[in-house]
Amino acid sequence: MLTNFSEQDKVIVEKIQSYCLYQDRCLKEVKKKLNTLNTEKDLQLKIINYLVDSDYLNEERFTKFFIQGKLRIKKWGKIKLKYELKSRGIDSITIDKYINDISEHEYLSYFEEYSTNKINFLKGTIDQKKRSFINYFMYRGWENNLIYKKLNEIN
Repeated sequence: MLTNFSEQDKVIVEKIQSYCLYQDRCLKEVKKKLNTLNTEKDLQLKIINYLVDSDYLNEERFTKFFIQGKLRIKKWGKIKLKYELKSRGIDSITIDKYINDISEHEYLSYFEEYSTNKINFLKGTIDQKKRSFINYFMYRGWENNLIYKKLNEIN
């Protein structure tokens, strides 16, 4: 339905389509990109509606893949995942839906594997190792109960 756009606007739409095809984007990222392209507010709204209708922009899909990627690759915990998604303007209902879709077994196995590897690389006294371990995993958004349970293995 690019026929609704002028030739000049089609160039912008094609840039934004490519931007969305490269990787899934959230609405906030698309708006920011449109602002960098100096588009007017009414054109931005028209482009965003087109992207949503054409399935280039889908916040549920973005949320699902964001959680999967950051959990598996960056080893983020649920707390950081929620924080980062909220900062990207994703609504709490969507966030909770996909956070709750993470299987508990999978989540705990990621933490177990990642924390065991981290323990092996810690240096210093036992207190320094424990402090470093706590800081490291709290920064990555893992729950306190998991951190302190695993902390008992450091000796």
